[in-house]
This record gives sequence, C-alpha cells and structure tokens, in this order.
Amino acid sequence: MIKLKQLLLLCVCSFAFGATCYAAGSRGVESIQAYINHDIKFKVDDVEWAPRDSEGAALSPIILDGTSYVPAKAVVEVMGGELKWDDRTQTISITTDGSISEKDQAILEKINEIKSKLKLGLTKNEVSALFTEKFESAQNSDSENGSDSYWKYEYLKVPDYNREDHFPDHADHVIDQQALLNKKIGAYIYIEWRDNKLHMYSISYVNPKDKHVYLYSLSPDGSTSDDRVT
Repeated sequence: MIKLKQLLLLCVCSFAFGATCYAAGSRGVESIQAYINHDIKFKVDDVEWAPRDSEGAALSPIILDGTSYVPAKAVVEVMGGELKWDDRTQTISITTDGSISEKDQAILEKINEIKSKLKLGLTKNEVSALFTEKFESAQNSDSENGSDSYWKYEYLKVPDYNREDHFPDHADHVIDQQALLNKKIGAYIYIEWRDNKLHMYSISYVNPKDKHVYLYSLSPDGSTSDDRVT
C-alpha cells in the first residue's frame, strides 16, 4: 500500500475553495501549460478507484513535464486522512495521525448497534421497530440458503449516489467496494428473510484502521465472521 505522504507528492490542490485560491494576479499564482489524461486509471490496494470532486464528477490527472498530478482532497480521503482549507491564510491542512474521523466513528457505532439488535428469528415488523432507518426491498436471484425475500440499507449515503447507476448489473448482495472506498456510502446492510423471519444478514464497510473493505456476516447457523474482502 502506497503511503499517504508519498501519494501527496503527486497531488495538486484541485478542489473548490473559492475565488481567492486561484485569483488572477495573486502572489504565488503562476500560469502553466499542462494536459489532462482521461485514460489513466487508478487502483487503491488492488481495488479500482476513481477520484471525484465534491459533486461526484470524475476527475482525471493533469500531466505536467512527465509527472501526473491527482486531486489532493480525493487522494487524502481515500487513504483515510482529512484535508481542510483555510481561506484566510491560504493554507491546506492534512491530518494523517491515524485518528478516527467523526464520520468513521458514526459508522462503527451504527455497525455495533446493528450487531446488538439484529438476531436470527426476528420478524420484519420487529426489525422495523428497532431502527429509525427505512430498509428497502432487495433482489437476489441466486440465493442458496433458502431465503425468500431480501432487504438492503445504505448507511450515510451521499445524495448523488445511486447504486443502479453507479454499480449496474450486480445483484444487491454484491458489495460495491468502490462506493465504500470513495465514501459514497458509509456501510451497506443486507438482510435475508425466510418465512418472514430474519435468516441471515451482512454489513460491508471500510475499516478505518487499515482502509480495507470488510464484510461482517451472521449466518443461518448462528456463526459470525468479519473478514477483509479480497
């Protein structure tokens, strides 16, 4: 895994901070001639990744004198760091101390809440009463464990994320790893039912300690697992 500080050597500040960041005539601002290469692709720990701006639009690297520059904010966040801009002092602050962000902490708390509440044999009405979030019906045409209906929930989903548009032609039980790594969703909960009773469930999420996607599962026999997705 490439270290965050090594990646930052290739980063350029390309996100919106307001007009003062690029104001013409500002001291320190210099015009350059560069190229955008739309063909370059990225992987983070062998998982395909695409840098995106705050609106969700794809970003391509800028090529200058043979060096590729990628958006600092997108790279810092996918590597688990935090980036802040101080418009008054024109300063970019990057935090890489390994501390867990408030969002990551909220995700872990939600996962622990789900683990404590979801038990085999609960009915749909009982599960609905346990959570304020609304679960959606899901599809799975190849279940092999006798399940007959399915639910899904995307926790902390950003407004511009739509699974059908972003991750087409995949059954709902398949994990959208890129959406998790890009923080489009905080966690993905998938529940399987049999005879209107909870038969099994899984939670996919990014572990903030190593920045890998993990899958926690409660199986029909009551056994649990929490493994890194490869």
